[in-house]
Amino acid sequence: MGISSYAGGTFTQYEQGEYVFSIRQFTPFYAMKVLGELQKIVTPILGGAVQAAENVDTEAEIRSIPVLTKLVSGAVNGMADKVDGETLERIAKLLLDPNYVSVAPIHTKEFQRLDEAAINEVFSGRVIDMIALMMQVAKINYLDFSKLCSVPTGAREVLAELKQSFRVQYPTTSEI
Repeated sequence: MGISSYAGGTFTQYEQGEYVFSIRQFTPFYAMKVLGELQKIVTPILGGAVQAAENVDTEAEIRSIPVLTKLVSGAVNGMADKVDGETLERIAKLLLDPNYVSVAPIHTKEFQRLDEAAINEVFSGRVIDMIALMMQVAKINYLDFSKLCSVPTGAREVLAELKQSFRVQYPTTSEI
């Protein structure tokens, strides 16, 4: 069964600048493939953040700007040490697969697949916006822990804490 015969997955719309993106949930096998590649990036990021958090009273200080700056800096350094441009490009192509993401000018319904030509048009000179869209796709596919109903409560709480940590480290585009 290929993607063309897949009728499942929910669609989520995400507005960014002059565009609206329609993001479809990945098929289960594709989601596993992408997750396998994402973990190669997420692990160094989390490792860098954890290392930066040593000797920090995160319970009392987690919301302070100096602590957040230290955590984000550690995360970025962790990524910079382990992730190269080819890896980032591969992840971008997996997350922004045109079978799952389409784009339209805001206030229209003229969606087109987010293929390489559309990416060049929409994101030329705006790579940070492209990364923000990638994070939105990842969030839609991997951070909705309410759907993990068969996962024990304790594990869901740990995953929810990871989700909160992800949100603290990566503000939404409206907060940038």
